[in-house]
Amino acid sequence: MPKLAGAAYLLLGLSGATWLTLSGRWRPGDLIPIERLLFMAVVLYILVWILGWLIHGLDPAGADAVSQIARLLLIIPILLMIRQLDGIEPAFWRGLTVGALTAGGYAWWSYLSGHIGPHGERVVGTTSPLYFGGLSLAFALMLLPRLRDASLPWIVRLLAVLASVSAISASALSGSRGAWLVLPLLLLIYLFTLGRRQPPFWRFGIPATFLAIALLFLLNPISPMNERALSGVDDISALISGDDLQGTLGRRIKLWSIAAETLGENSLLGVGPGIYPQQVQQAVADGRLPEDFVDYEHPHSEYLSALLHVGPLGLVALLLLFGIALRRYGRVWQTGLRRTRHLGWAGLAGLSTLVIMALTESLFERNIGVVWFGLLAALSAGLIHARRRQDLKATNRRVHSLSVIIICKNQAGEIDRCLSSVHGWADEIIVLDSGSTDDTVARCRRYTDQVFETDWPGFGQQKQRALDRATCDWVLSLDADEALSIPLKHEIDLVLSQPDPEFSGFHLRWLTFAFGYQLSFGHWARAPLRLFKRDQARFTPAKVHEKVILADAAEVGILDGALEHYVYRDLAHAQTKLRRYAELQASQRYKKGRRVRTRLAPVLRAIVNWLDNMLLRLAIIDGRGGWTMSKLNARYTYDKYEHLRKLTRSD
Repeated sequence: MPKLAGAAYLLLGLSGATWLTLSGRWRPGDLIPIERLLFMAVVLYILVWILGWLIHGLDPAGADAVSQIARLLLIIPILLMIRQLDGIEPAFWRGLTVGALTAGGYAWWSYLSGHIGPHGERVVGTTSPLYFGGLSLAFALMLLPRLRDASLPWIVRLLAVLASVSAISASALSGSRGAWLVLPLLLLIYLFTLGRRQPPFWRFGIPATFLAIALLFLLNPISPMNERALSGVDDISALISGDDLQGTLGRRIKLWSIAAETLGENSLLGVGPGIYPQQVQQAVADGRLPEDFVDYEHPHSEYLSALLHVGPLGLVALLLLFGIALRRYGRVWQTGLRRTRHLGWAGLAGLSTLVIMALTESLFERNIGVVWFGLLAALSAGLIHARRRQDLKATNRRVHSLSVIIICKNQAGEIDRCLSSVHGWADEIIVLDSGSTDDTVARCRRYTDQVFETDWPGFGQQKQRALDRATCDWVLSLDADEALSIPLKHEIDLVLSQPDPEFSGFHLRWLTFAFGYQLSFGHWARAPLRLFKRDQARFTPAKVHEKVILADAAEVGILDGALEHYVYRDLAHAQTKLRRYAELQASQRYKKGRRVRTRLAPVLRAIVNWLDNMLLRLAIIDGRGGWTMSKLNARYTYDKYEHLRKLTRSD
């Protein structure tokens, strides 16, 4: 069956690649940064394994490992295909329900019929008790959103309840303990995600009931899980007292100790494939391990496997892969799109189970582990995007009014693009001009009659003036060099069509355009707070780099649609603008008591800024555009602290 599952996964991936090629949709153009990061994390992890294979002599065992790891690449075509298909979400939920019911039915049939296999009475399913139990528990957890979804017919919710209980029982009958470590963690997360807006009875009742059912099976003396749990307790007691461990936990600790010894030989680069099995065999020959350990080829921990293969670099690549995949699902609770959250929970629950299993199982050294990680990473993420697209397609009439506020001066080249993106869409547009000498004001009057000419008190005070003139429920603050994308307008419409939006403000993700490049990473691709309730917001009075401050306890979300930021007209404009900002920032910091006394400080600050943008904020992904912007920002940082140093000398 693992080979059959692998064949199905391969077929789905190849089908996706074929469909994307024939339809010309390999580059859909609306990938959000976290999706791009996921794809890069997959590629990076595979490249790291190839690197480990190369530097350790092209061992034949490494070729098998690399070919298996390389199947993670199928995540990319599967996700790209699923995210562009409509109407398959119901099939996903039906598949989970049927799978959970089938797992429970099979487990009880196997147990009650007295079937005895290589693992005794433990139900193995079609793979092994570890994967059968872990995936059954994952299915049960993934179905939790269905239990409280009032939009579903009662029969569907009842089936979800039965399927969850069935899958929990299947996991208990498998005796697979490792995955159960995820249970308290996810039930705690439930309180702050799915249960966050529910009445207390449901918010605490669903995870409490789920935990009670799990404990019922865990503590039931007829359940294999009960015996395994007691064995684990004995192993832990023996470990604490220093006695020899006899259970499966003890076996794993022995395998991990061999891994630690092996890593001691080359902790920086790892030892490559094929070495660890040799070390185990040598330990058996030396009498340090029982003879039945001779068949172990991996250390029963994916984290240790990554370290053994290529050292800390392998572990970092693995953590990035897990972290970015989980981040994609965790982010949906920050958006205003409520229907995507059920899919986000499904992905979070499924992948979290595998990440926990990876503590005691070399996940990617088994075909079944690669298959299920690939499916869970791709399907839920793709369905989230498809659900989002469907929600934004719908006609969402705003029930809250919206003011757009803009400040400007001598921006005739950008103001038309900005105002045309909100003209006829916002309920009111307010523009404050601070002494333009070109035709900026005349251009603004084509879009709104609320154009006011003022002096220039600084960015913060000027934006507060504009906010004071707004009269609508919500306010969208734009700069003259920004414009709303159509998906972002639809997303804002959806949020403001809700009678009671759960957030008081939203960060809008910058998609920066500069020098002919589209930039998604770096400090210039952050998400400023721009959409907020009028009566809960104010601007700080800063001369430059002002901020929006919301009322105490106000919660802030984030929208995925792009706020297009046309930051510089050309290189000369960039240098002039950044030089002016550097002087303003330096003067502001000087007034607050900041001082710079050495010539080295501006240089070091500039270097750190460049490294921060290129490496930590991943501007390197944007290629030449990211390089150019990183240089400009490093120069801006240098100028800012050099000007502050000169002000310090003038004391």
